[in-house]
This record gives sequence, structure tokens and C-alpha cells, in this order.
Amino acid sequence: AVKILEDDLGLKLQNSLDAAVADGFLDKLNGKYQFCHDRVQETAYKMLSMEDRASRHSRYGLALCRYTLKNINDDAMLFTAVDQVNRGGPHIVSGSDHGSLLAYLNLRAGKKAMDMSDFASALAFFDHGILFLDENHWHDNYNLSLELFDNAVKCTYAIGDHQRLNQFSEQVLSFARSFNDKL
Repeated sequence: AVKILEDDLGLKLQNSLDAAVADGFLDKLNGKYQFCHDRVQETAYKMLSMEDRASRHSRYGLALCRYTLKNINDDAMLFTAVDQVNRGGPHIVSGSDHGSLLAYLNLRAGKKAMDMSDFASALAFFDHGILFLDENHWHDNYNLSLELFDNAVKCTYAIGDHQRLNQFSEQVLSFARSFNDKL
């Protein structure tokens, strides 16, 4: 991921990360960096303002998303990329096409999580995907909206969240264009 971010964003991260390793803040194992302790990570994170955190998550997540669009079989990177974008929040959307793309990436990640029977994580991806849709999504992005809501229904059923199951089901029943789409 470091190389991807360096290439996509034009950042020089390697030297800073290696300096953090030398100072004892990070560990480098098999070419991957991780904080040496959870408290160090928490402190570093809390030093950033909420706006700066959201901006960094969004920026890094979007760079990783560009990579995942080219490398569609890298599931681990898809989860990382979409999680980073989601941490940035829906305010990063710069138009309905951008929002639709981020909703689609959440749909892909959610489906992958469902394939692994991780319905709680899948539901979180579908929730975020729905948040990235514009207000006219049932008209402008019918198929994407239907897939997000339909899969959210399946996940809420699987985890037993009946209240949210009803909410998602009502959306599908209200906006589905055909009888088969309502099933």
C-alpha cells in the first residue's frame, strides 16, 4: 500500500516510515509497517484534527480505490481502500458519478464480505454505499440502488436486525420497478 500511495499521490512515505521505525514508533515486518503498540497509534491519531483525519482517510482511500479498479482480484486491498474512503465520509463526494463509483466499490466489498459469511461487515459496506448515493438514486442509479438495498436486506435478515430489515425492505418495496425486483 505504501508504494501505491507514493506513486498515486506523489508522496515520499518510505523515508518517514523508516525514521518512525528507527525511533521505535513503528515495526516493520515482512515489508509491512504497523504501530509498535495500540497506544502509540491512538496518540498519533488523536493528534490530527477531525477534518484532517477525514481528509487523509479520503485521500489515501481514493488512491487505493484507483488501484483496486485496475486490480480487481486484490480483495484485501479492496477492503482497505473502501474502509479508508468510508472513514473519510460521504462529504468527499464531488458529483453523482463520484458518489456512484464509491457506492459501487462499497457494493463490491459488501458482496465479498457476504461471500465470506461476514454479514455484519457486509452490512456496514452496504450502509456506506447507500450514503454515497445522491438523493435521486432510485431514479438515477436504479440497479446500483436495488443491489445495495437488496443485499442490505439479506444481511439484516442474516444477523437478525429486524428493525433495519423492515427499513431496507420498505425502500425496495416502494421503489422497485417490477414484481421480480420486489422479491
